[in-house]
Amino acid sequence: MRNQDTEPALEIATWAKKTLSPERTGLHVEHAALPVPVHGTSSASGRELVTNGDIGADLIRLPAGAGFVPHTHPGHHILTIVAGIGTMTYGGRIYETHAGQTLLIEGGVPHAVGAITDHVILAVGSPHKRIGADDRMVPVAYEEVVADDGELTCLICGSTAGPPRFLHSVGCPHCPCRACAGMPTEHG
Repeated sequence: MRNQDTEPALEIATWAKKTLSPERTGLHVEHAALPVPVHGTSSASGRELVTNGDIGADLIRLPAGAGFVPHTHPGHHILTIVAGIGTMTYGGRIYETHAGQTLLIEGGVPHAVGAITDHVILAVGSPHKRIGADDRMVPVAYEEVVADDGELTCLICGSTAGPPRFLHSVGCPHCPCRACAGMPTEHG
């Protein structure tokens, strides 16, 4: 028999309010800003939920119109959209994402995340990096999220453009460039 003082503690993080009925469970997720600024965007905020350093989970909130610039990660992520509507730029395409979806993001594949409405994501990563850590993501050039044919296609509005033109230059509101993600650019 193990001593109660040496038993491992189970870490439990509550990130949503619930309602239960015999037919369904409802989760109610607040869209308000979270306590820690997230590296890689000017307006995302987050909250670390659980971690052992090897694997961990965070809640990340992007306000409507904000985004993460194209980037990679030191490890893989599983992202579950828990509130709102957003975008995922991956493999030369921009996909609409919404509450109730889970995405597997390979760490070495350049990608970008945007928010059409306030957007809340449960992010599970391995290795886990602290929510505000500078090495949580590595920004890459916009050109690295385009397809092998040299174009980036938005599956939401049907726009297509390739460098040196950004998607916003053809009227796409889902462009993942630095300026559209709310980050400073080298050329203003």
